[in-house]
Amino acid sequence: MSHFEVRLKALLQDHEALIRKKNTPTAASNGIYQRWQNPILTADHTPVFWRYDLNAATNPFLMERMGVNATFNSGAIYRDGKYLLVVRVEGHDRKSFFRRC
Repeated sequence: MSHFEVRLKALLQDHEALIRKKNTPTAASNGIYQRWQNPILTADHTPVFWRYDLNAATNPFLMERMGVNATFNSGAIYRDGKYLLVVRVEGHDRKSFFRRC
């Protein structure tokens, strides 16, 4: 396997492990809000195909094309049996945009 394929496989495996990680509630609660062990959404949850050009011909070293610095201010709604989030995402260039998850 090429360096590109090895690195891509590792990136995809790490991302899959993160999004499949089970989350458990902490003991601390005020009776209204429940805190959880792990954050629900972080910059690392950004899909690999957003951050990287996955074409070996145009990006042979698999360099990040769009870095994500942080996620902020998510709003959630429960609809049709799913929770939907709208999140402010900040790139490495400090510019923000909104994304539905």
